[in-house]
Amino acid sequence: MAEPQHVPAHIGVGDVERLAAETERLRGLDYREGGGACRDAVIGCAARHDRYLDADATGAVRGRLLVALADLHNLAAWTCFDTGRERAAARHWDRALGLACEAGHHDLEANIHYRVGRMWLHGGRRRAALEAFAHGLSAARRAGSRRAAAMLHANQAWAHAALGDKGEAIRLLNLAHDEFARASGPAPGWARFFDEPDLCGLTGVVLTELARTVDPACTAAAIGSLQAAVAGYPDGMARSRAFSLVALAANHLVDGDFDQAAETGTRALAVAGTVTSTRVADRLRPLRRLADGFPGNAHARALSARIAAFTPPV
Repeated sequence: MAEPQHVPAHIGVGDVERLAAETERLRGLDYREGGGACRDAVIGCAARHDRYLDADATGAVRGRLLVALADLHNLAAWTCFDTGRERAAARHWDRALGLACEAGHHDLEANIHYRVGRMWLHGGRRRAALEAFAHGLSAARRAGSRRAAAMLHANQAWAHAALGDKGEAIRLLNLAHDEFARASGPAPGWARFFDEPDLCGLTGVVLTELARTVDPACTAAAIGSLQAAVAGYPDGMARSRAFSLVALAANHLVDGDFDQAAETGTRALAVAGTVTSTRVADRLRPLRRLADGFPGNAHARALSARIAAFTPPV
């Protein structure tokens, strides 16, 4: 049996800064290699450092500790979601939200609601996702964070696009771009991923959903946005690049550009092979079904076969 974690009698700013640095290290690993590469380490780190709340600290240090722990549980939840453990994710998000609220940190609250909404959206629960995004937008407004508002508007647009509401999706997407253009100042660690390439990727995904649900003419614009995202993502954002490549391949299929679809899908699989994330496989399965809709095309058949070999059965 493991020995109980030692709790220091007193913690200071240095202790909290070391915790925040470890969270940043683990967050980078999640972006590069997927939640499966660091989930257990993040969960263990959260369990150990929760005990810091029992130590003596000044009011200022305790406030920073609450934010650092909320950020860490937010990451723990995300890695659980990324590896198909949604119940565990929900528990960590509940914990993160409680800590962020106690600290009065509205920007972090907004980020937590955004991530909860992404879990609902991934599972097809679009109305629940919209509710979570609305809570996040309220927190973003309390925080005065245009970056958080832009991120939430873009994800609201995704949910509305999945519901087939083109007008509202485009309106929200335009709001997202407007808010992002007006954002200023450094982004906190939990929101740093949301940069111009990521907004391009989200825009491409929204347009892809619209092409699928109501207007195939959106495919051309989706392709342009997704190509910009793929080109703009740094090497450390492998999972995000994989998602954009999957969506790009889908648009090439819809556009009838089958050889390009097969080439892009193969690139998506190559990147997907470097990350441990059930969400990547979840995104690949609809691409395979789309390719299966063109049984007379050799490129589409080959792409379907490659995806089938990569994705485990469900």
